[in-house]
Amino acid sequence: MTFDRPAMLFLLYALVPMLVLMALNYKSRFANIYSLVAPISTVFYDDIGDSRKKRPRKVPIQVELSLRYAVSCILFIIFYICLTLALAGPCFGVHFVRELRRGTDIVFAFDLSRSMNVKDTSPSPSDPAQTTVKDTIWKTPAIRGGISSSRLERSIHVARTLIENLHSEKKDPQNIRFGAALGKGEAILAVPLTDDSEAIFALLDGLSGLAITSRGTNLENILDAAAGAFQDNFPSARYVVLFSDGEALSGSMSSAVERLRGYDIKLLTVGVGSIYGALVPEESSFETVNASGKPPAAVTSYLKKGALSAAAERTGGIFIDGNADAAPFLAGFINESSASDGDWVFREESSSIWHIFAIAGLAAFIFSKLCSFRFRGGGARR
Repeated sequence: MTFDRPAMLFLLYALVPMLVLMALNYKSRFANIYSLVAPISTVFYDDIGDSRKKRPRKVPIQVELSLRYAVSCILFIIFYICLTLALAGPCFGVHFVRELRRGTDIVFAFDLSRSMNVKDTSPSPSDPAQTTVKDTIWKTPAIRGGISSSRLERSIHVARTLIENLHSEKKDPQNIRFGAALGKGEAILAVPLTDDSEAIFALLDGLSGLAITSRGTNLENILDAAAGAFQDNFPSARYVVLFSDGEALSGSMSSAVERLRGYDIKLLTVGVGSIYGALVPEESSFETVNASGKPPAAVTSYLKKGALSAAAERTGGIFIDGNADAAPFLAGFINESSASDGDWVFREESSSIWHIFAIAGLAAFIFSKLCSFRFRGGGARR
């Protein structure tokens, strides 16, 4: 069982002082009842071995009143617990909700770690001076001295081309929304989902590794930030396009992928970089200087195809090599896999059971009040 508002469960701590007050009230009330009833009732004494030691035994009316009070307190406690659980929004099991799916939502997730500054990707075909470079040079440009782009520059080019392809192929471009998440060790949602493509283009124009100041690489945080852009009350075909070399220093990308599956979000991974590896460029800042006053040792970064491909397949998405012409393949996959506008789809939703606790609590409260009434069977005798 899960709760929509688990913070409400802290109200259960109020039961501790409540139980103490009930116990003290019960003790004082019983003493008052005994003092009023004993003088006008027959009190029996039981011998306990020694005739000098006698103890009073409760008369029937005392037993009845004390029992009524105890049962009333127990029922009130049950009422309080049920009311607290109902306020916490308990959910148990799932059920399917039929809804009309409209449009496509795509969130770009950019890895801005230092390794994304490595220039070992194929050059952008938009530059005429680079279109004559052979594919064999593109594979290892950092080693063979070919013309190349950084991994981040290649990612920006693929994202921009993908937006243009989707707008040209879709009948109604207004039904496509884009967003963007950026991350290194930490991640942020830079652009919420919007149908204004100019907002994404403006971000891409000024995007650099300096957009995030944290250090390290945590792909889990990047994917979580991207998933946070989607809205539950806006049913749509959902995609996260991750641009990365697949290297991570912290976090668990597999955990984030499982959460994407639970949210019915497909992960499309664009691997940028070379499988042969290349040196990560040094940053000209004080952060790169270690305790001895020297810059850190050179680090070689590689494209982790296996990790990116496995993550995409887990959610029903695909892996695309960013060195190739990735945008048309991504656009084709999105157009084929997304539900067409106006299609009815079924979505899993947690079954809320707060009403069960509300009814049980109301019944307990009513019975706690009935304990103060005394019902007699039959008519009165003279």
